[in-house]
This record gives sequence, structure tokens and C-alpha cells, in this order.
Amino acid sequence: MLQKRKKIKILLILLPILLLVITTACSIHKYKSNQNIYKDTTKVIDTISQVLDINTVKYNYSNVVTVKKDKSINDIKIPFTEKSFVIKYNGVINAGVKPENISITKNTGDKILVEIKKCEILDHYIDNDNLYVYDVKSSIFNKLGVQEVFDDVNKYKKEYEKKIIDEGFIDEVKANTKLSIENMLKSIGYKEVEVIFK
Repeated sequence: MLQKRKKIKILLILLPILLLVITTACSIHKYKSNQNIYKDTTKVIDTISQVLDINTVKYNYSNVVTVKKDKSINDIKIPFTEKSFVIKYNGVINAGVKPENISITKNTGDKILVEIKKCEILDHYIDNDNLYVYDVKSSIFNKLGVQEVFDDVNKYKKEYEKKIIDEGFIDEVKANTKLSIENMLKSIGYKEVEVIFK
């Protein structure tokens, strides 16, 4: 009976020590695993790419354009070929940074430096279900075709992109991208994050 009590007493003393050793070992393993993830530049870039896919800046807009055309030969207008129409459409511009434009130049596990070559418009599409053509005035010799409307919309898409870029849209995209990357990297354990644009 005394021997049994001694064994239980020894077991009760050893059990907390054993638990402490196991907990410490698990904590060290977890810390080392985290350090390896933070220092693995490829994994960090993969994580950044996934976050940027979600945090792409979406710009919704509506546009109305008036189109006037005629046919001409050697800059001489041909009579009775004038036509005009108004196009109203909705568009969506997605902008951000492509993964190939991201590089990590310094990564210590605590501090990271991310360089971004450029932010840009990634895609731009028109909602064809909400495209309307009004006030169509065409002549017998110059009828308005459906494909012509789509061609004109594509031309005005490029003009609209240039307009919003001139108004500072890319600066807004850069600010959003910088903030997203900084928040994400701090959330996975980096103490100091620097994002610069080349």
C-alpha cells in the first residue's frame, strides 16, 4: 500500500514536469514553423497575391457618349451619309497589381521590404445587357450596325481609362494596394513592413 502511494506521489510530481516539457517543445516547434513561413519569400508572395486578388480596386461607372459620323473620300464629305446616335452604357474597371510585378528585396522574419513595379488597369468590361442606343439618325447610304456600336464603345472605353488615370485613379490604387499589403503582412507577424513603388 505504501509503495502504491509512493508511486502515485512520484507520478503527481512528474506529470506537471512532463506537461511543461511537452508544451515547451510544441511552442518551440510552432515558433520555428512560423519563422520558416515568414522567411520563405515564395510563400509570402503567394499570400500577397491572394490578398491582392481579393482587394483589387473596382470602379463602376456610367457613361453617355454622342457619336456623329459621315463617309468621306480624301477628307471630302460625301453628301447624305451623315449619321448620329447616343450610347449609354455601364462599365466596370478592375485595377491592381499583377503578381509578377511584386518582389521582396529584404525579409528577416521581423522586417520585410516589398517593391512593386507598377499598379495598372487589369480589366475593363461593359455590361452589354444595359447598353442603350438613342436618337439614331442615319441615312440610306450609311446605316447604323450593331457591330459599329460595340466598336465605338470599345474606343470610348480607352478614352475613359485615360480620363480616370489623368484624374489620379492609379494613385488611389497604389494607396489601397500599399495598405492591403501592410495590414496583411502585419497580421501574419511582421513587426516592420515597408512597401515602395519603383
